[in-house]
Amino acid sequence: MKTIYKIIIYCLVIFTTISCDNTLDVNTNPNYPSEASVEMLIPSGIAWTSSRLGSDLELLGSLWAQHYAQNNASNQYTNYDSYNILNTNLSGVWSAAYSGALPDLYLAKEKAEKDSDFASWIIAQVLIAFNYHILADFYETIPLSEALNENIAAPKYDEGKEINASIIAMLDEAIAKKGSASEYSPIENRDFVFKGDVSKWIEFAKTLKLKILLRDFSANQTAITALLNEGGFLTTDDAKMNGFMDKENNSNPLYENDRRKLNTPNNLRASATMVAFLLEYNDPRISAYYENAQAEGTDPYKGLPQGGYTIEQTIIPSATLSRARLAPEDPVYFMSVAESNFLQAESYARLGNKTKAKEFYDLAVTKAFDRWGFADQANDFLIGAYLFDDTNVETMLKSIITQKWVASVRCQAWDAFFDINRTGYPKLGTTYPVSATDWTTPNPLYIIGELTPSVNSVISSGEFPRRILIPKNSSDNNPNAPAVIPLTKKMWWHK
Repeated sequence: MKTIYKIIIYCLVIFTTISCDNTLDVNTNPNYPSEASVEMLIPSGIAWTSSRLGSDLELLGSLWAQHYAQNNASNQYTNYDSYNILNTNLSGVWSAAYSGALPDLYLAKEKAEKDSDFASWIIAQVLIAFNYHILADFYETIPLSEALNENIAAPKYDEGKEINASIIAMLDEAIAKKGSASEYSPIENRDFVFKGDVSKWIEFAKTLKLKILLRDFSANQTAITALLNEGGFLTTDDAKMNGFMDKENNSNPLYENDRRKLNTPNNLRASATMVAFLLEYNDPRISAYYENAQAEGTDPYKGLPQGGYTIEQTIIPSATLSRARLAPEDPVYFMSVAESNFLQAESYARLGNKTKAKEFYDLAVTKAFDRWGFADQANDFLIGAYLFDDTNVETMLKSIITQKWVASVRCQAWDAFFDINRTGYPKLGTTYPVSATDWTTPNPLYIIGELTPSVNSVISSGEFPRRILIPKNSSDNNPNAPAVIPLTKKMWWHK
């Protein structure tokens, strides 16, 4: 019964999201009962959050972090793979947050406070903070302080630093409320993430706070040290929405949209960038990330050069390429236990504590292997190919973020995109794994583990996407919206 209820809510949300891309007024709470209960509003907020995070943003991150490439026998995602993003694209991301998740969660928080239900209040507050985190990291400047205020027709767009400070304040308020809350929320059976376990929501809040503090390490070093000393971060892999099944309109949102709803299920092929890395180190996770190529007598795993969707079939037949492995039951991750440990490893590395950095790096890599059933092989890599390089801060960061990039395939590609811009790892190179002359000869100049240019990039050579654009429907209706910000303009926290 719990699973059925979960899926019903999810289906309602995903279809509503698709149908309301033009509903972008951030001060409108559309089409839900004003008397809806907390028991309905929080599950709805969770489902809204996962609907676009697990579809559009996971897809975009997978292509921009070079996990996947658009197949050269189809053309669904050519604009993403060539960085040809306009302010008319991806409007559903904005509306799912401002017309779906956030109104539901704010109302849930208000109702929970009136009832002194601080357990549910904490859940709503943490999810509000998480939604603003996703919005801010993709758009940078967004309405927050005046958003969803029915008395303000044109809310201002807050700046990135102010937004992060507000998110941290929200998380601090949620953490401080733990003493007033019961151990489990009354919505226990309808909490699709932690089953109402308030302690786990607090762990999630602390881990998210650490993540956001690392956006500005120099300014937040003292706060980061205090948070590390306090502890209480995520230690289990539960920060995700589960309950999907192999049934139409009931499956993981990326699987549903890519494998069921399109006229071909063969758009997403492995990127040659990630395949080259995994093959170089004989990483067993390649079998969890990609399917074997269909053509007989060919290598089981082969990727397409990023943006290489125009390469002729006579040169690289599509059947020789590995398809992205997706499953209808795949969860939508908000955060993983591997990420929790990678964040702690990064914090200790930046603080110069090599011992603790290695401890959490090793744990993070082990958890990343364990997700796909390869935990017993992790140690061999940690003393071999993936040995932590503690020579200096930069080598430690490169080890950590490179492994975090590999671990994010099929679960948190959107976060890998954030890290590329935040840290500069993996580095953006200038060559492809194969020669650009014939697309078949191995390129000896390619450096394993570096990102490649996109073959059909519409942005300048050496540039990389930094953001998505504020939707036109929103900016057209709000005089406070900034002018269109170029896709390649760095955010305040980018390297």
